Amino acid sequence: MKKFLFTFTLLLSLITAMAQDRYIIFLKDKANSPFRISNPSEYLSARAIARKTRMNIPIDSLDIPVNPAYVAAFKNTGAIVLNKSKWLNTVTIQADTAQAIAIGNLSYVKRYKKVFGTNVHKTSINKFPEENIVNPSNKIDSSKYGNAWNQTKMLNADFLHQSGLTGSTMQIAIIDAGFRNTNTHSAFDSLRIKNQIIGTWNFTDNTSFVYDYSNHGTSVLSCIGANVPDTMIGMAPDAKFYLLKTEEEATEYIVEEYNWAAAAEYADSAGADIINSSLGYTEYDAASQSYTYADMNGSTAPITIAADIAVDKGVLVVNSAGNSGSGAWFYIGAPADGKNVLSVGAVDPTKIIAGFSSNGPTADGRTKPDVVAQGGPAWIAKANTGGFGFGSGTSFSGPIITGFSACAFELFKIQYPGANPLQFKAWMKEHADNSFNPNNQYGWGLPNGRKLFDVLGINNLNKKITLYPNPVNDFCQFNLDNTPSAQIAVYTSTGVLTYQTILYSENGNFKLETANINPGLYVIRVQTEHTVYSMTFLKTNSEK
Repeated sequence: MKKFLFTFTLLLSLITAMAQDRYIIFLKDKANSPFRISNPSEYLSARAIARKTRMNIPIDSLDIPVNPAYVAAFKNTGAIVLNKSKWLNTVTIQADTAQAIAIGNLSYVKRYKKVFGTNVHKTSINKFPEENIVNPSNKIDSSKYGNAWNQTKMLNADFLHQSGLTGSTMQIAIIDAGFRNTNTHSAFDSLRIKNQIIGTWNFTDNTSFVYDYSNHGTSVLSCIGANVPDTMIGMAPDAKFYLLKTEEEATEYIVEEYNWAAAAEYADSAGADIINSSLGYTEYDAASQSYTYADMNGSTAPITIAADIAVDKGVLVVNSAGNSGSGAWFYIGAPADGKNVLSVGAVDPTKIIAGFSSNGPTADGRTKPDVVAQGGPAWIAKANTGGFGFGSGTSFSGPIITGFSACAFELFKIQYPGANPLQFKAWMKEHADNSFNPNNQYGWGLPNGRKLFDVLGINNLNKKITLYPNPVNDFCQFNLDNTPSAQIAVYTSTGVLTYQTILYSENGNFKLETANINPGLYVIRVQTEHTVYSMTFLKTNSEK
């Protein structure tokens, strides 16, 4: 009898678990939240606050987390809370029908929507096809970049690297389907040794483990962060990375868009500068959730809304245009349709648009993609072999632009320290090779690191000044011969502008008063007519 009861109870539990599904709960408000706009350190990192301060981006109600009392009430029904989105004011839960109805009847719940995806497991499919995988016909340079040379030189990114712009001050969040063997692959030895992977999270099962599942994110990361001299150098090898998993490979349901929104908020709150997303959404396993081209208007898909908010919050979002150019869909997907999103198409090694690269315009008539990079094929790390090879797709042209952007944004901030992602995006497009005639295949074209460098009128970026004394008390000095004046800007170690002025020299000697600067580590930028110099210094307590 006891055995029968045990078996019956186990069976009942299994039936109950199988009856559970996933729902998005849409909330009416954030009323009575314990969080305050006036105290952002409760929910934003110091780096995120510093980034917003530098860009003059106000902290507002969107930054306030979902009310924890609401979340607790959902859990009290027996539902499992999976993810939360403060920007969309939603909660993703796993629940049975009765639990979902009970939650839907709560006074602060606007509505709820079943999003499926819990118990439906189709045969695993490759949602990120590598198309036309062939070796490029052009000659590969034998430089330290290995077979990544062509995709690097096409953007003149090597010039940025030679100027000391390698992404070392930038943090990049990669939102993807998984990062199989990233923790062991030789492409990322340097990242591991230098602790450049600074955070991981799996939004599909709420764990920190991301080093399995899909090979896709591993290849994507290599386009940016690989650092194996003579084999592959990524576009921003010194950047720091957050690796965030939001995709469920075997199925395709709209719940993944809400996973993505939660990941983007994670990136923003942590202080990331750039989000790379080599993902796109058009059609789902449940036809009722699928989009039509008319929905690619920049304001319909939840993922697109979240992506545009991320940019408003100060994070550059770079998204692959998609691989539907030769298919029935033909157009870009979400969130590449975002008004703020930097959407990336793919060209072959000779700069001809790849046939698979998805096309614009958006449904509301905006030109897309924004820019292009090599993606048909690109040189990438292969998770399944532990080696390297060629693979095609905008999944790779996207991160190539992400890495390029990390280096170029470092350059842009020298001249415009408070620049936000939209200003940077406009600047990069303005100086790309098709800016005179943007179209819906090539966009504004290929960015050019050398041209971006030249238009700012900056030379000798790597030059340093000798600042003395260092550590600094009430003043410090430096010498620049034949230089009558210089613009001075002092930044905290997190990039917040603290002090700026114009100094005039006495026989090439400049004296900077520092008595009113608080103790701490700072970066001083000295800009003359044609040259920018930089130096770190330590400010100690002023002498009495």
